[in-house]
Amino acid sequence: MPAPSQIYNDKPRALPPLPDNLPSWMNNTQKNHLFYKRGAYNYDVYNVKPLALDLNAVAVGHALAYEDLVTGKSATLETATFNRIQRVLKNPPKFMPDEAAISPTFGRQYGVLEQMFDWTHVLHAQTVDVLASTQMSPAQKEREIRALWDFYFNSVPYAITPLPMNMEWLDSQPYSMAFRHKYPKVNGLFWGYHWLQGAMYDGLDGLTLDQQRRSYEVIGKRYHETELYRTDRPFMPMFAETSPKFAAKFPDIANAFDNLHMLHDMVNDILASDWITPAQKAEQIKRAMWIVSADAHKGEKPGQAKRGLHDHRFMEGMPGMGMMKGSTTEVMFMPKMGWMRMDECHHCSMPLNAGENVWRNSTVSAEGWTMRVRCALCARDMAAESKGEAILRIPLESPAKTLVVLSSADGILKTDTPNVLFLEEVGSHAKCEQWSRAFSTRTAFDAFVNANPKYKGAKPLTWPEWSSKETAGTPDTYEKPKGPVENPYAKAHGEAAVHP
Repeated sequence: MPAPSQIYNDKPRALPPLPDNLPSWMNNTQKNHLFYKRGAYNYDVYNVKPLALDLNAVAVGHALAYEDLVTGKSATLETATFNRIQRVLKNPPKFMPDEAAISPTFGRQYGVLEQMFDWTHVLHAQTVDVLASTQMSPAQKEREIRALWDFYFNSVPYAITPLPMNMEWLDSQPYSMAFRHKYPKVNGLFWGYHWLQGAMYDGLDGLTLDQQRRSYEVIGKRYHETELYRTDRPFMPMFAETSPKFAAKFPDIANAFDNLHMLHDMVNDILASDWITPAQKAEQIKRAMWIVSADAHKGEKPGQAKRGLHDHRFMEGMPGMGMMKGSTTEVMFMPKMGWMRMDECHHCSMPLNAGENVWRNSTVSAEGWTMRVRCALCARDMAAESKGEAILRIPLESPAKTLVVLSSADGILKTDTPNVLFLEEVGSHAKCEQWSRAFSTRTAFDAFVNANPKYKGAKPLTWPEWSSKETAGTPDTYEKPKGPVENPYAKAHGEAAVHP
C-alpha cells in the first residue's frame, strides 16, 4: 500500500481558535508528579516480565522522540533518533523510567500536556498490574479496576474523557497526518506502541499467570517482528480492535486510552507542521488537550450524535470505540478485511452473547487483530483460516475459567489444559453458542447435558479429537457486511480497494 504521504497537504491554512474560558488547570506551571493509587498489586506486571520490559522501553521511545522534536533535531528523527529508540527497544530498562528526566525541554514547554499523558499512563500501568496479579480473584480484579477508574477520573483534573469520540473528525484537523507523512518509521513505532498497549489487555484479562506468559510469547513476538515497523496503517490501532473483550467490559477505560492515543497523534502532527509558528503550536496543543479532556465533555453521554467535538456515537455492540472513518453505528471498516459489525460473530454473523452471557464469547487473535466469536468451533475455524500464529481464548463453564489455545503458523493447536472436554453437536450456527462449548471436567460437561436434554447422549470430545478436526467451512448463517462505500481509505491513502 502506498504511504499516506501521497495526500498530505503541508501548505499554511487557517487554524481553529482556542475556546474561551478554559479551566485554570490548563495554565498550571507547577511540576506535579502524579503517582499510583495504593495497592498490593502495584508492579505485578513484572509477573509477565517480557511485557513489563517492553512497556519500559515504550516510555523511553516516546520521550526521546518528543525531546528531539522540540530541540531542533527533527531532521534526524528517522535516522539517529530512530536508531536510538531501536537500541532501547532491544535493550529495555529494568524499571519504568521517569519520562520527564528524558525529555526535560519538552516538559518545560508543555508541562500540563506531560501531566495529562502521565496521569493516563498511570491508569494504563495500574490496570495492567491488577490483571497480572496472582493474589486476586477475577471478581476482585474487576472491582479494583473500576476503583482505579474512579481514582483516575475524580482525583485530579487531568483526566481524559471516557466518551467515544469521532476519530475521523479528530484526524481531520488542519495539521492532521503531518507526522506520519514526514516521519513514517517513527510513527510506525508510535503506532506499534499503541498496538501493544491495546493488545495486552485481552492477553491478560481472565487468564492464569501461566496462560498470560504463554500468550505474551505470541503477542510479544508479533509486536517486535511486525507491529513496530508497519508504515502502511491508514489509522492508529484502536483498543477494541486488539482487546474487544476488555473494551466491552470497561468501555470508559477503552475510550480514554483511544482518546489519549489520539491526543498523542494530534500533538505529533502539530509539532511536525513547519508552517505553524511556535506560538501557534503551543495554542493548538492546548486546544488538542481541551478537546479530549473530561472537562470539555461534562454532561455529555455515550451515543449522542452531535458532530465534531461532542460526537459520541459508537458501533452497535462496541461502546468502547469511537467512530472511525466512514463508519456508521452499524458497521466499521478494517483494512484488508472489509466492513465489520461489532455486535456479530465475525465468523458466523450471528449476534454475539450479550448481557449476563457476554462472558461466553470467545476471542481469536491473529494477524494483529483480535475478534470476538460466538463459540468454540467459530474460534477454531477462524484461527485455521488466518495466517501465522493465533491465540484462541475460549470460555469454560464459568466466567472465572478460560481455555487458552495457541495455534502455530502451520495450524497445529496446543493447550496447557489437555484434559479439557468439548461438546460439538454440529447444527445450524443460529444456535452454535449452545452446541459448541468447552468444559474443564466431565462433571461440568454432564451438568450442562443434563440441563439441556436435547444433547442427551452426546459424546464429549477429548482435546486430541477436537483439536484435530478439519474446518467446517463457511457457516450457513454467514453474511459479509457491506458499508456505505467500498473502502473509506482508498481515495485518501491510495490503498487498494477491499471488496465487501
